[in-house]
Amino acid sequence: MRQIMHKEPWWASPPQPGQDESELEWGWLVIYSEGEPRFEFVKERPSDEEIRHRKGCRVTLDVQ
Repeated sequence: MRQIMHKEPWWASPPQPGQDESELEWGWLVIYSEGEPRFEFVKERPSDEEIRHRKGCRVTLDVQ
């Protein structure tokens, strides 16, 4: 039986340098448990608050 293990806001494509997150296409990264975990991107926009409080898909800067 397919069950959702995890679901979080995720962008469809990473932002370009200098691009604001508000300009991105957002959806949900859904991870299902079916023996081996399966991933799916659901094109349903999360709320702005859900996007702000997400844990993943953050752009990190490589500062040297």
